[in-house]
Amino acid sequence: MTHEMSNSGEEILKALLTSCDREPIHVPGLILPHGAMLVLDSQTLEIIQAAGNTQGLLGRPIEDLLGQSVGLLLDSVQLDRLKALNKGFELLTPRHLLDPLMRVIADSPLDASLHRSGATLVVEFEAADTADRFASDPLSGVQEMIRGFDATLSLRSLCQLAAERVRDLVGYDRALVYRFMQDDSGWVIAESCEDRLEPFLDLHYPAADIPKQARALYLKSWLRMIAQVNYEPAPLTPTLNPLTGLPLDMSYAILRDVSPIHREYLRNMGVDASMSISIIQKGQLWGLIVCHHYSPKILPRHLRAICELFGSMFSLQLEARERGEQFELRLASRMVLQNLMLNLAGADDYAAGLTQQSPNLLDYMHSVSADSDNSRKGGVAVCVKGQLTFLGVTPQRHQIESLVAWLDMQPPTPDGVFSTDRLGDLWTPAKEFASVASGVLAISVSPERSDYIIWFRPEIVTSVHWAGQPSKLVQSTREGAALSPRKSFEAWKETVVGRGSPWTPADVDAAFDLRLSLLHVVLRRIEAAAEARKKASERDQLLMAELDHRVKNTLANIQALVIQTSRSAESLTGFVEGLDGRIQSMAKAHSLLSESRWEGVSIERLMREELNPYGKPEHEILLRGPHVVLTPKSALSLSLAIHELATNAAKYGSLSQPAGRVAVHWMLAADGGVNLAWNESGGPLVKTPTRRGFGSTLIERALAMETGGRATVAYLAQGLACDVYLPSSSVLSTEEVDFPAIQPTLIAPVRSAEGETQTYRILVVEDSFLVVSALEDLFQEIGWTTVGPATRVSDALLLARTETLDAALLDVNLNGEMSWDVAVALKERGVPYLFSTGYGSGAMLPPGLAGSPVISKPFDLEELERRIRAAINEGQKATRN
Repeated sequence: MTHEMSNSGEEILKALLTSCDREPIHVPGLILPHGAMLVLDSQTLEIIQAAGNTQGLLGRPIEDLLGQSVGLLLDSVQLDRLKALNKGFELLTPRHLLDPLMRVIADSPLDASLHRSGATLVVEFEAADTADRFASDPLSGVQEMIRGFDATLSLRSLCQLAAERVRDLVGYDRALVYRFMQDDSGWVIAESCEDRLEPFLDLHYPAADIPKQARALYLKSWLRMIAQVNYEPAPLTPTLNPLTGLPLDMSYAILRDVSPIHREYLRNMGVDASMSISIIQKGQLWGLIVCHHYSPKILPRHLRAICELFGSMFSLQLEARERGEQFELRLASRMVLQNLMLNLAGADDYAAGLTQQSPNLLDYMHSVSADSDNSRKGGVAVCVKGQLTFLGVTPQRHQIESLVAWLDMQPPTPDGVFSTDRLGDLWTPAKEFASVASGVLAISVSPERSDYIIWFRPEIVTSVHWAGQPSKLVQSTREGAALSPRKSFEAWKETVVGRGSPWTPADVDAAFDLRLSLLHVVLRRIEAAAEARKKASERDQLLMAELDHRVKNTLANIQALVIQTSRSAESLTGFVEGLDGRIQSMAKAHSLLSESRWEGVSIERLMREELNPYGKPEHEILLRGPHVVLTPKSALSLSLAIHELATNAAKYGSLSQPAGRVAVHWMLAADGGVNLAWNESGGPLVKTPTRRGFGSTLIERALAMETGGRATVAYLAQGLACDVYLPSSSVLSTEEVDFPAIQPTLIAPVRSAEGETQTYRILVVEDSFLVVSALEDLFQEIGWTTVGPATRVSDALLLARTETLDAALLDVNLNGEMSWDVAVALKERGVPYLFSTGYGSGAMLPPGLAGSPVISKPFDLEELERRIRAAINEGQKATRN
């Protein structure tokens, strides 16, 4: 199907689409009518604006509320909580305010949330559903939703399971996973719906269906709900904020009115109620989990909270799955790259060595191609010092020379890689040879311009199935042309030309790896390059295994964090905040390590990453010490410890009070280690806590266990103090330098088998504090005794030879030391053992230990318990025989 539009018509449509993108949906001045909203002066707590069903929910009409204190509606406990939140928290996103069982003036249980908008507080009320099975235990709902995620085999199957779990929980007629493409259009990649409904699976939706400002709000709020499409919105009274004379910014409001254009869009689809959960990766909107219902439906707050937490956890799982798939593809390309470099090392002709031997440049790119059949129809050209060498199907020589000249004029990319699947859209002359080179991937292979390796992919004429014609309609009104949502959603097929198969992240990574190899090895022509390549191949195999081990160990740490945080959390909100903060702390440290290619991170960078968010004009945060670079493992441990100290200071310590002060000073110790001191002052009077929380335990035990250092926390009256020592093995390099202090800135259980009475003594050999904590809790619940834990091979050998043991769990790699000798000692005594590892299943045990039982990280705790019991039973049978 083809379509034509005049230039004037295209200009009108473009202008209207731009206008749609600017629709001020964050300041509608209206709310959904099923709830009620109060806007408070944050200084006086006076109600200055109100909207919605205040009579039905709060027992008072709007006119009786305006000008009154919010204390008129809340009891003393509720009012104290509101004041505490107002005083001590940023409240950038809504926080739960009321226990649903605590009723206000009306006769029904209420849910309420609180967030800040400028100089005002926004309180939103809704009717609560205390009869739902998850109302009193929301965490069980999250656990039920994420069960089985690790067993899915592909990204598509993971998304399908997510759609089914969300629909099972919330009971909507349809749930689908909607992924945003590079051009902001959407693609339905998974769906669960009633049998009577027409499926939307694999349909595409144009970018204009979700305007830019709507996508921006999806990044701010994890969840958006429309209880009923056909409703009369409730106006805010008065319309403008009396304090500012401006409309209220409702970006984070749960009850914010929905764009009339979007409501008409849903009506055209026949939808009466909807809900969407954001899928966010690396600060970008990856997609949405969208639910449709064909009759009005209100989702209670506790179910929305479950869905929000599920959205966050699903986003993390999805990101890990995508990275895992990319890792496998990159591993495959690295193997081909080693052989390519080995062949090239002995070749006199640089270009010939890349194109005329096996493997060649096309073989290399085929090893990671997601569309191998189409990519094999392409070609590659090598341009070095003006000389061109070709392989496969390519444009003509003069066309490639023109392309090289055009590439020279483009701004350089940070990684030296240029890619597009639609070259003709970027460079008009390329349309002449689109049939052989619609897609181009190019790398510069010398410090000078004009030296490139360029892969070509031919045009693939494809059909895209859209949910209706992918354009909004322009209608004539009294005011002129206006944009109207699409009314037809019947499948509409579009023929796409001038496009090649898209280049995947794995393709780009493979090109980048080749570029590095060429720059550092081939172009420099180091003597004995062939032998060096062989050794590099062996090193890369070990590196890939080490990376696999590191990733799985990280997942095991996250699993342990979830367990420990859930045990110490007193509420769903506390669990979410605690878990999110600790994961974010780990993520910050991982990001810094990634910048250095996992070589190390300076103490100063760690401190700034953790403390910058807490800097305010009234606070003083001082950093002083030399430039010290820590090893990756020590940096991760110190990062978590500083996170716990900083969050504690912000909640209860010096950073919770005006004029609060935190001073962090570190210096080199005589033995080459580092002494670090954290001191707080200017905060509230400090009292020694009656019980030790997980945060204090993490600070004192994690550093000792994972680095061989130590940490002590002192609860001094004038402020909390913490002294940390890291041994010389934690330090990579040092340098005496001065740097400025932080500038203040405002930052907008596993159960034991039934009837089990046998007590076992289990030796734990493990150097991760979080994993050890989870194991200790598991064994305590079962009734077993933990022996150790041993974090060094020497300590483990002593325990293995002297302690009375029933079984042992041995981490394969203890900070670079392999635990083979410990297993041999246990084997000689007849003590059963299991190896635990983050290495891949292909990791080989030494000949004398071949066939030993192995369990992979992260652990399934029930499986771990079962495997240990099985090992003990087998050992007992062997002893009796």
